Amino acid sequence: MKMLKIVVYSFILFLSLTGYTQSLNIISLEECYELARENYPLIKQNDLIHTASDFSVDNIITENLPKVSLNAQATYQSEVTSLPVSIPNVNISSLDKDQYKIFAEISQNIYNGNRVDKKIRIEEISQDIQTNQLEIELYQVKKKISQLYFGILLTDEQLKQNKLQEKDIQIAIEKTQARINNGTAIESDFYSLNANLLSIRQKNTELNALKKAYTQMLSQFINKDLDVSIQLKKPEQELLKSEAINRLELDFFNKQKMLIDLQSQMLSVKVLPALSLFAQAGYGKPALNMLSNEFEGYLLGGVRLNWPLFNFYTNKNEKKINQIEKEKLEVEKETFLFNTNLELTNQNTEIEKYQQLLLTDDNIIEMYTNVKEIALFKLENGTIDVNDFLRDVNQESKAIQNKLVHEIKLLMIIEELKITRGL
Repeated sequence: MKMLKIVVYSFILFLSLTGYTQSLNIISLEECYELARENYPLIKQNDLIHTASDFSVDNIITENLPKVSLNAQATYQSEVTSLPVSIPNVNISSLDKDQYKIFAEISQNIYNGNRVDKKIRIEEISQDIQTNQLEIELYQVKKKISQLYFGILLTDEQLKQNKLQEKDIQIAIEKTQARINNGTAIESDFYSLNANLLSIRQKNTELNALKKAYTQMLSQFINKDLDVSIQLKKPEQELLKSEAINRLELDFFNKQKMLIDLQSQMLSVKVLPALSLFAQAGYGKPALNMLSNEFEGYLLGGVRLNWPLFNFYTNKNEKKINQIEKEKLEVEKETFLFNTNLELTNQNTEIEKYQQLLLTDDNIIEMYTNVKEIALFKLENGTIDVNDFLRDVNQESKAIQNKLVHEIKLLMIIEELKITRGL
């Protein structure tokens, strides 16, 4: 019974390790997007933006808290208060011209036009705009990931096709060698076939180097070690049903307009009076008794009204400037939509083109494959030379390569279309 448990546990461990190994060798485009987003250095700014905004909001909230200040002053005056009459038998000393005062004051806003709430809202929108800008910059990363991903897929398919072409040439070499041994072929045919085989292997070397470069760059983007043997899941040819544009740039323009509207509201608040309660506790010479020449303490409290009338002069022009900024944003938005629609039109045209090409690719390949098989038969029987055979082999290979390119490019443009629409 104990041995059975050990066997079962070992089998489960083997399955889990096998599954884990397989998961390391296969990756999808969506996984690459997610990993790139998590590991791209710029994404670290997101937390910094939120933290800085939280501190700013905390600072704004303190405007509603009581304010305490400590003030001191020493003055020398050219004139002081004095009685304009003299009273017999009463000696009233004159006030000193040097006067001193130190006092603490506490004040509390009771009305300021709801400035704090508006400032907090402005800070929140500003944070959203910064986050939005960050996400827009990540669009470019998504495009690069897509290009690298489909570049690897294309080189993989080309390498597979080159192996098939290499196999055809190898068969022809064997048949030609047999004919040379029988005296029905010349050695130059053998050399010509081998030279073609070496050319194919050179192409393989170039493709492997290209795939390695693409894989290393993708690995850096997603911060994950990828071997050149990595298997990439080929995305499905899923055409978009919706034609809506959901790009973050549109949200960016809208939030900037909201920010300008809030700033205009703040301009209206600036021309309103602010009302506050205050209390002072001080010590001075003179204190509240202006005829006293002694240092004395004092207390006072009351209501204070502050109305910055100068803001009336600039308020109107500042609102006009804000309106102009909104109009500029609308022009930028229209320009963005115009350019995006142009790009979408081009991408849709490219999709239609590759769909049409793929409709005839299989027929072309089938015809060239038949020609190649007939050419191989003729080569074996000595009715055509090697150059004619190689021409037919290369034509078939080119037709297959064209189909591979059309398939991968169709998938790539569909993905680019999704990115352009903001999906």
